[in-house]
Amino acid sequence: MRILFTSTAGAGHLGPLLPFATALRSAGHEILVAAPISAQARVERAGLPFMSHADPPASELGPLWARVRAAGAEQANELVVGEVFAGVRARAALPGVELAIDAWRPDVVVRESCEFAGAVAAEARGIPHARVGIGLAATEALALGWAAAGVDELRRWAGLAPDAGRERLAAAPYLTLTPPSLEAGPAPWPALRYHAAPAPLRLVRSSTTAPLVYVSFGSVAPTMGFFPGLYGAVVDALADLPIRMLLTVGEAADPAELGPLPGNVRVERWVPQAEVFTEAEAMVGHGGFGTTHGALLAAVPQLVLPLFADQPYNAQRVAELGAGLTADWQDAAAVRAAVVRLLEEPSFRVAAGGVALEAQTLPPIAAAAEALEALVAGARERRAA
Repeated sequence: MRILFTSTAGAGHLGPLLPFATALRSAGHEILVAAPISAQARVERAGLPFMSHADPPASELGPLWARVRAAGAEQANELVVGEVFAGVRARAALPGVELAIDAWRPDVVVRESCEFAGAVAAEARGIPHARVGIGLAATEALALGWAAAGVDELRRWAGLAPDAGRERLAAAPYLTLTPPSLEAGPAPWPALRYHAAPAPLRLVRSSTTAPLVYVSFGSVAPTMGFFPGLYGAVVDALADLPIRMLLTVGEAADPAELGPLPGNVRVERWVPQAEVFTEAEAMVGHGGFGTTHGALLAAVPQLVLPLFADQPYNAQRVAELGAGLTADWQDAAAVRAAVVRLLEEPSFRVAAGGVALEAQTLPPIAAAAEALEALVAGARERRAA
C-alpha cells in the first residue's frame, strides 16, 4: 500500500501524523510525506521521505496573524482555522499536493485534520482519504465548522461541488492516539483509536537527584509575541526551587535573549520530547495538544498555562482528570505553588498514569493499516461497480 501523508508545517500538526507514518513504513508500506518546505527539518529528523510544496507568502500570512493577535479567543480560533489553515495555507498547498498525488500515485491519502488540500485533491482524483486527529474530537468538530467556507472555495478550484454540510470531511475515517477518557464527552464520529510505542512509566519520584521540570510552550508561541516575556516569567517563578529546569524555546527564538540564567536552568531550542518525558517529574506547558498528550501518556503531571487556540479546552480537561493544574502565566505565585503541588502530591502522577495505562490497552498503531486497507478496498469496489 502506498500512503501519502499531508500536513501543515506546525509541530502540533505534523507531530501526531509522524507516528502513523513511521509505524506504517516499518510495517512494510510505502509512505511519502507532503508538507510545506518549512516542515522539511522536522520530517527529515523523523527519517521519513519528503516532498515539499510552497508555504504561503509572508505578505498574506502577516496581516492574518495580526488580526488573530488582536481578536478574542473564539474569533481567533475561527480566523486561524477558517482563513489560515482552510484559506491561505490550503490554497498554497493544493498545487503541490496535487503534484505529489499525480506523480507518486498513492492508494490513500492520510492528512492531519487541519490540512485540507489533501482531502480536496484526493477526492478530485477518486482516491480515498483518512484524517489523523490533532486535538480533542470535540475541538475537531468545531474546526470543521470554521473551515467550511474555505474548504468550499478550495473545492471549487478543484472542480468539486460544495460540501456545505461538511459531510465529506466528517465521513473520512478518523484515526487518533487519544484515549477515550481524555475526550471531553463522546466523539462526534466513529474514532479509530491506537497507541504508539508505550513510554516507560515512572509512577514514583527519584530520590537521588533534584527533580527535573520540563518547560515548553511549543513552536508557535515565540512567533506570537510571548518570547521572551513568558519564558522569563516562568524561569523567575521557579528558579529558586530545588529543581532542575529544562526549557525549550523553539527554532524561531534565540535563547540568548533570555539573558543570564540560574545554574539549574538549561535552555535548548529543541529536544527529543519522548526522551525528556522518561525523566521529567513535572511539566509546565501551554496546553498545545501534542505536548499535553505526550505528557499524559508518559504519566507526567503538568501545569498548563493556556495561551491561544484549543489550549484552554485542553487545560480544562487536564484539570478535570486530576492529572495537572492550570494557572495564568502572569501570576508568578500561582505558577510556583502549582509546580510545588505537582512535585509533592502523588495524586497528579497517579491520575496521569491512569490515562497512560488506558492508552496502552488500545490497538497498536500499526493496526491502522487494516483500516486503511479496508478503505482502499472499498474505493476499488465502488470504482469497479
